[in-house]
Amino acid sequence: MSSPLSNQPLDVLFIGGTGEISASCVEESLNQGHRVTVFNRGKAPRISGVEWIEGDVRDNESYHRLVAHDYDVVCQFLAFRPEDVARDVELFSGRCGQYVFVSSASAYQKPWPGGVITETVPLENPFMEYSRNKAACELALADSELTVTIVRPSHTYRERLPSTVIDGVHLAWRIRSGKPVIIHDDGESLWTLTRSEDFARAFVGLFGRPAAFGETYHITNSEAQTWIAIFDTIAELMGETLGVCHVATEVIAGHKPEWAGPLLGDKANSLVFDNSKVSDVLGGWQCEISLREGLERTLAVVQGRLDRGYLPDQSDDALIDRIISQSGEV
Repeated sequence: MSSPLSNQPLDVLFIGGTGEISASCVEESLNQGHRVTVFNRGKAPRISGVEWIEGDVRDNESYHRLVAHDYDVVCQFLAFRPEDVARDVELFSGRCGQYVFVSSASAYQKPWPGGVITETVPLENPFMEYSRNKAACELALADSELTVTIVRPSHTYRERLPSTVIDGVHLAWRIRSGKPVIIHDDGESLWTLTRSEDFARAFVGLFGRPAAFGETYHITNSEAQTWIAIFDTIAELMGETLGVCHVATEVIAGHKPEWAGPLLGDKANSLVFDNSKVSDVLGGWQCEISLREGLERTLAVVQGRLDRGYLPDQSDDALIDRIISQSGEV
C-alpha cells in the first residue's frame, strides 16, 4: 500500500461505484490521479480507466476475491446492516490503510429541535429502519481494527430529480402533463440538496488524510431551500406551470406505508447542516454548483426519458390523483 502521508496516487477500491453518489466519486478519484478498482454486479455502464471486479456483495465467494489485493482506501457504499460491516472488518483488517464507510444523514434524530445539524446530533430516527441500520453499522465499526472514516450524505443527486412521495421522473411527467403534484404540509420545510460532483470533491479529499482517520463527517450543501421552491424551480426550468396540492404529511403517509418513513423520518423535517467540520479538514471546501445548474443537468437526463415515452406506474399515479381529489384543494 502507498503511504497515506505521501502525495502519490492511492489504490482505491469502491464497493459499489456506479450509483447516484458513487459514480461521481469514482470519476473524481480518477481526476485526482488515483488508481481505482470497482466491485459490483457489472449492470451499469462502465467508467473508462477503472479496473472492474464483477461480483455480488451478497455472494461471499465472489466478495472474498477482494483480499487478493491490498488497498490504500476502501470505500463501502453497499453495507446496510451491522453484519455487512462485520464481514468487512474481518476481510479488510490489515489489508487497507483507510476504510471509508458511507452512512446516512437520515440517521440523525428526527425531528431535531436544535436547529442546524452538526455531527454531534444523536443518531435516533424512529421512523426509518434503513437509518437505524446505518447507525448500527457505525456503532459496529467504532471499536474495530480498521482505520475508519465515516461519511454521512444527505439528499445527493446526479441523474434522479428530487421529489417527495413519487420518484423524480414521475414528478416531471405530471408537471409536463399538466397534472398537479402533491407537496406535504405547506411546502415550507427546508430541504438540503447536494449535487454529486460537489459531494465527490469532499469525499475524495478525505482519502489518505490522517486528520480524517477515526472521524465522522456529513457532506452536504450548507444552503437549504423549501420544497415549494424546489418544485417551482423544476417547473420553471421545464418551461411548465406548476400545479400544487398541499396535503398534511400524516394524511399522505396514511395512504401508503412505504411513504411514511421517508416523509416522517426525513423529507417533512427541516434539515439545515453545518459543514464546518469537513470544510476545515479540507481547507475550505464548499459546494459550488447552484440549485438551478444542478437541476438543469439532471433535467437533461430526465427529459430524455420522458421524450422516449416514459409512463409512470399507473397505480401510483391513480393514487396521487385520488389523494388530490379527496383533499378538495385542486
